[in-house]
Amino acid sequence: MAAKAYIIGTGCISPQNTTDENYFFETIIGPNGDHFPAIEPSYKEHINPNMLRRMGRAIKMGASAARMAMTEAKLDNVDAIMSGTGLGCFEDSEKFLLAILNNDEQFLTPTSFIQSTHNTVGSQVALIMKCHEYNYTYTHRGFSFESSVMDALLSLNEGKKNILIGGIEEHTPLFVELNRQAKKFNTDTTHPLFEGKTHGIQMGEGSAFFVVSSEKQNAQSSIDGISFLYKPKSSKEVLDKINQFLDSQNTALDNIDLVLFGFSGDSDFDNYLLELLPLVSNHSATAHYKHLCGDYHTAGAFATWLADKIIRKQEIPHTIRINHHTKTSIKSILIINAYLGINYSFTLLRQC
Repeated sequence: MAAKAYIIGTGCISPQNTTDENYFFETIIGPNGDHFPAIEPSYKEHINPNMLRRMGRAIKMGASAARMAMTEAKLDNVDAIMSGTGLGCFEDSEKFLLAILNNDEQFLTPTSFIQSTHNTVGSQVALIMKCHEYNYTYTHRGFSFESSVMDALLSLNEGKKNILIGGIEEHTPLFVELNRQAKKFNTDTTHPLFEGKTHGIQMGEGSAFFVVSSEKQNAQSSIDGISFLYKPKSSKEVLDKINQFLDSQNTALDNIDLVLFGFSGDSDFDNYLLELLPLVSNHSATAHYKHLCGDYHTAGAFATWLADKIIRKQEIPHTIRINHHTKTSIKSILIINAYLGINYSFTLLRQC
């Protein structure tokens, strides 16, 4: 039997005020036009100020969220670090490429190049913690964070005790402008995302990290399993995969207390989720989350953080609800995440 991943520490930096322990989406911050910028904390509270000046935004967000998770877990080190990112340290990649162009390929400084790789965040976290254990970064587009979850579940099953997992994504003004010119964005905020009336997404960024353990300790929720689906051809295929996954977890869709949908707001990509929604709404509470964080490769990390928070609070914020099913307790949450209609993942969290 596969091991549970008990969540004993979390940290989240997002477009909402998620670094405030008392904040629970009573009010939400909308997009900045057509994209969501992250609300960045005072990084010197989590990272040595001498190190900060050499770090890009993705590294700061990732290292800070990881430190928050470690602090909550009351740990100084872990047995492994697994992170996921679709674009990596995009700001540093951009800086290096622009330096090549502006300096005619001469007199280039190596810092931006060194910090432009996808695994920089995981390695910086390890350096700060002096962790010399297994360290892996997944860059599997919309499966990036979910791949780190799968690796963690397998590693816990093999005997590791405490593991740090997370997802990181950043965007830059130039990247936003290029996507805007390519008409990838949706600026219509008159309809909820789950109605899927328009084309384009509202892009987001952020970082969420978790310390997961093979032992319950002070955990209130656990990640019990995860499953993937690539380029489904119908909503029936998605539903069949969900049922197959839940069957492997000895449960069924009828028994899930809350289903968190990853609607992007783009009618080109949300069709299958829209077809599933009425089927799920008959017996479970339903909610969505990308109107809080935007859409990006590792939005599943934010959804996992949100699901853990809901189980801890035993409350579904009114700002994320789709239907109004009343639940006396929230013991199980299914996250259905979809990225651009290509990468579908299903994550099951349960109350401990």
